[in-house]
Amino acid sequence: MSEPTSNIRDSINNGPMTFAQIIIVTIAFILNCIDGVDVVAVSVAAPVLSQDWQISPVQTGYILSAALIGMCLGAIFLAPLGDIYGRRKIVLLSALLTGLSMIASGFVDHSVELMIIIRAISGLGVGAILASGAAFGSEFTPERYKNLTVSIIISGFPFGAAIVGPIAAYILPNFGWQTLFISAGITTLIICLIAFFLLPESVQYLEKCKGEERSRIDKINKVLHRIGRAPIDHLSIKEDEQEIKAADFKALLAPNILTTTLKLWTIFFMGYLVIYFFLAWVPSLFVANGWSMSQGIYALTISNLGAVLGTVCLGLLTTKYKLTKPIGVFFAATGLLMFYFSLSNTTDLVMLYILIFLIGVFLNGAFCGMFAVAARTYQTKIKSTGIGWCAGIGRTGAIVAPILVGYLVATNFDIYALFSTFAVPIILAAALVVTVKV
Repeated sequence: MSEPTSNIRDSINNGPMTFAQIIIVTIAFILNCIDGVDVVAVSVAAPVLSQDWQISPVQTGYILSAALIGMCLGAIFLAPLGDIYGRRKIVLLSALLTGLSMIASGFVDHSVELMIIIRAISGLGVGAILASGAAFGSEFTPERYKNLTVSIIISGFPFGAAIVGPIAAYILPNFGWQTLFISAGITTLIICLIAFFLLPESVQYLEKCKGEERSRIDKINKVLHRIGRAPIDHLSIKEDEQEIKAADFKALLAPNILTTTLKLWTIFFMGYLVIYFFLAWVPSLFVANGWSMSQGIYALTISNLGAVLGTVCLGLLTTKYKLTKPIGVFFAATGLLMFYFSLSNTTDLVMLYILIFLIGVFLNGAFCGMFAVAARTYQTKIKSTGIGWCAGIGRTGAIVAPILVGYLVATNFDIYALFSTFAVPIILAAALVVTVKV
C-alpha cells in the first residue's frame, strides 16, 4: 500500500544511518528480547513451580497458556493504540506493564488463578512491544536498510530466549523460580527507564497525528535534529489528504489490500505454529526419546542461537534481493530440513544438534523477515495496527501448537513423526509468501 510523498521520509531515506538511529534500533531490539525472556523463563520455571505448588499438569498448562493468550490480545488490541496515541507511549506503557507483572509473578503464593491473571497481563505488554518495535524500526531507518533493521529488531525474541536458558539454569536450583521472575521483571523496568530517556516519538507518527501544525513541526524538528536530519518548515501531508483513519481495522481489509492481509495472517499463523512447537515441546520430546532434560534444553538453546544468525543473514540478503524471495527460500529450506530430520531417523546427538541449529537459522530468519513484509505493507497510520493483527492472529498458532502436539504425542507420534508433520505448514508458507507483493 503506497503512501503520499513525505519530505520527512525522504530526509530519512537520503541520509546516513546515524548513531542516534542505531541507538533507537538497539533499544527496540532489547525491548523485543523481553518477549523471548518471558516465554522461555516460564517454560523452564514451570516444572519447578508445579512441583513446589503440587499442581496438576492441566493447571500448569493453563499458566503456560495465559501469557500466550495475553500476547495475542496485546498485539491485536493494545499495539494498534500506537497509531492513535503514539508509538513511544504504547511501548513504554507495555514495558512497564510487563515488568511489574513479572515481578508480581514472583510473589504469588499457591494461587493458580492469580498466577494465570498476572501471566495474561504480562502477555498483553509483550504482545504490544513486538508489533510496536517493528513499526519503530521501519520508521526511523533509511529505505535501503529497512528490511535489515526490522529483522534485527525482531531477532530480539530468539536472542532473549537463548540467553535466559543458561541464566535460568543457574538461578532455579540456587534461588528458586520466584527469583527468576523478579529478576526478569526488574531487568525489564530498567530497560523501560532507559527507553524513557533515549526513545523519541516516531516522526512519521507526529507528521500524521492530530494536533496544531506548528506544535507538531516543533516536535518533529527536535527529533530530526537528534537523528542528524535537517529541520522542516511545513508538513508535506495535510490532514484532509490522508485517506485512512489511525488504527482503523477496516483499512486492513480494504479491497486493494484484503488478499495480502489474509495471506500475511495465514503465514504468521503457520510460522508461530511451528516456532512454538519447538519452544514448547523440543526439550520434552528429547527426554521422551531417551536423552536427558539438559540435552533437550541445549537443543532449544542451539535452535535460538541459530535463529539470531538466520535473522541477520536474511536481513542482509533483503538489502540486495526482493524481500519475499529470500523469505520463501528460507521457509522452503526449513521444511526440507525438517523432512530430512524425520526421514533420517538419526539418533546421533551431534547430528541432531546440527539439524536443529540449521532449522533454527532458516525458520526464524524467514519468520522475522515477515515483520519487515508487514511493515512495508501498511501505511504509517495503520502500521502498528497491521503488524499487531499479523502478530495477534499468528499467536493463535502459538496457542494451538502445544495443544496439538499433546494430542499427537498421545497418539504415539514420536519426535521424527512430529517434525515431518510440522514441515507441511512451513512448505505451504514458502509457497504463499512468494505471491505477496510489497
